[in-house]
Amino acid sequence: MRIGLLSISFLLLTLSLFAQRGYYDAPYKRHEAETGTLTSATTLPRSFKQADLQSEASDQVCVNLFNANSAVEWTMTQAADGLVLRYSVPDGQSGTLGVYNNGTKVSTLSLASNWSWQYLWSDGNSNNVGVVNQNPRMRFDEVRLKLSSAVPLNGKLKLVRETGNVSIDFVEMELIPTLKTAPVGSVTYSGDGSTLQTFIDANPGKTIFLPAGIYNVNRKLWFGVDNTKLMGAGMWYTQINFTYYSTTGVTNEGGLYADAVNVGFSDLYLTTVRNSRTYSYKAINGVYTSGSIIENVWAEHFEAGAWIAQYYFSATPYTDGLIIRNCRFRNNYADGVNLCKGTRNTLVEHCSFRNNGDDDMAIWSADGLECQNNTFQYSTSENCWRASGCAIYGGYNNKANNLYIKDNLEVGLRVNNCFAGVAFNNAGLHQFTDITIDGCSTFNDLFNNPVGAIDLVCSNKAGTQVKNVLFNKIDILDSRNDAVFFSKIAGDGFYNIAFQNITINGTGLEYPNNNVNSLTNKRGYDILFSGIPAGNATYCSMSYSNRGGNALSDVDTTAKGTLSWSQLTGCNTVSAVIVADEKQQIEVAGNLIKLSGLIANDIISVYNLLGMNVISKSAKNNTESIQLEHEGIYIVAINESKLRKKILIRNKN
Repeated sequence: MRIGLLSISFLLLTLSLFAQRGYYDAPYKRHEAETGTLTSATTLPRSFKQADLQSEASDQVCVNLFNANSAVEWTMTQAADGLVLRYSVPDGQSGTLGVYNNGTKVSTLSLASNWSWQYLWSDGNSNNVGVVNQNPRMRFDEVRLKLSSAVPLNGKLKLVRETGNVSIDFVEMELIPTLKTAPVGSVTYSGDGSTLQTFIDANPGKTIFLPAGIYNVNRKLWFGVDNTKLMGAGMWYTQINFTYYSTTGVTNEGGLYADAVNVGFSDLYLTTVRNSRTYSYKAINGVYTSGSIIENVWAEHFEAGAWIAQYYFSATPYTDGLIIRNCRFRNNYADGVNLCKGTRNTLVEHCSFRNNGDDDMAIWSADGLECQNNTFQYSTSENCWRASGCAIYGGYNNKANNLYIKDNLEVGLRVNNCFAGVAFNNAGLHQFTDITIDGCSTFNDLFNNPVGAIDLVCSNKAGTQVKNVLFNKIDILDSRNDAVFFSKIAGDGFYNIAFQNITINGTGLEYPNNNVNSLTNKRGYDILFSGIPAGNATYCSMSYSNRGGNALSDVDTTAKGTLSWSQLTGCNTVSAVIVADEKQQIEVAGNLIKLSGLIANDIISVYNLLGMNVISKSAKNNTESIQLEHEGIYIVAINESKLRKKILIRNKN
């Protein structure tokens, strides 16, 4: 969170029905570097300039530890022994940090640049043809550490610079669960990883248990027999490190691959020696049907976290009924999870996506196979440095709901037909519901083209129309460029596109930066049309505030062509608010929430944007005050079913 600036404004909005968004039940708590106690450290102020390191940090702010004994210290809000640090060191350099638990040094973190600093315009990867933006991407990476003993509640965690030029974005702290033991009926592997495939083949249809340890595997692990499962002792205990490394064009020779019914992977930490998208492999790949579950898996530094598709001759052409839950897909060079090539009836929920190099969550009806009835929900996308937080490319009846998408360098939500595959179906409805998009969009993406926080593009690669899409209950905050962008580059246009209950607050924050071609286009629109599309789109209950940049109006329809952009009535969120007592009021003054019209024992609850309860108290008087320590977005509720207000706290820059 950004704090410590002189001017803070509060916007009070009525909220119809508070829905938890993002990975709200994640076990870790975040501590931003700039909120800690700094010693001889420098806060790099908020910047959206892509040339600046902090433009890739959360809230576009980080802290530099360059001086001898530079340090940052936090007070823990829960007991924790699992530490994840998001950091950056200059390309080709390294650094070390001392880790202190209540003043006692307990470990040293070694930091490297090996897995970061991607130069996409010159790396020769076929996916980067046409990339002209010459700002490095993925300048941050992460390292994790299991402490020998927990930092207690209200205890002090301190990181002290020992060597190198280190910049810190944040730490996340969690209490690591007890390691899991082999379940009844399972078989336990006792090797070092080199014989793991042989052991899998010798135990078809069984649960294979990997005790705590690091297993180095120099190949892809294949699961081709129904009911076979791979289980570790926990994502903090069992690590499979894939060591296959090719420089000659061989791909997909690492990771976990399945082509069977009721396959499962759980409680694993997956890593690789690869450090780019080129000649790499996915952490999880293949086809999963009838009861397959992937849960509690943490995957880093792969080409992609999970790419669900069939790439071998098989009687099973596509995935049907897979569940992916409680996973962490971070610091990968392409997608987080891509449900591809006909995947259907698949659910991805309660997952963390961060610092990935293509769509965090994607549904792509590639190779003539239509993706149907898939859902992404209750997941968080952060710091994605290419493409979007969540994307739908063709298909039928796919959904994304209760997401939190924050600080992505390009797009929040993306819908287009720019990739070859099955077109958008004439029937059905794709739905995006209950989503927050914060700090996304740019005037210069990798191709130096403008993109919106919600970005719709019509091409002719998969049909000629983008159609049957609903956006409902979406909050678009602090957009770097435009909030909603319709762009036709080929094809026909947009049909049956609906926007309902949309709040747009803040646009054009990066203006006038990130304009390498010195274009004179106006920037910072709430809604912008481009390319003279045909079609029809409707909207109702849309609110605009704090337009920035140099846009001359909230909505620019100059280039909307023959597309009808029509306002409808009948989708007013305010009608869903239940107010039990009109005398009850929630107001903000300074950093205080002031409540009045209360009666004794009214329950006052304050939630953060992810749905976590941060304050809960009973009223003793008819007026009460609550102090907020950090800026952010909060939900204040009186007796849960009565009055609810959303408080949006933002710096004035």
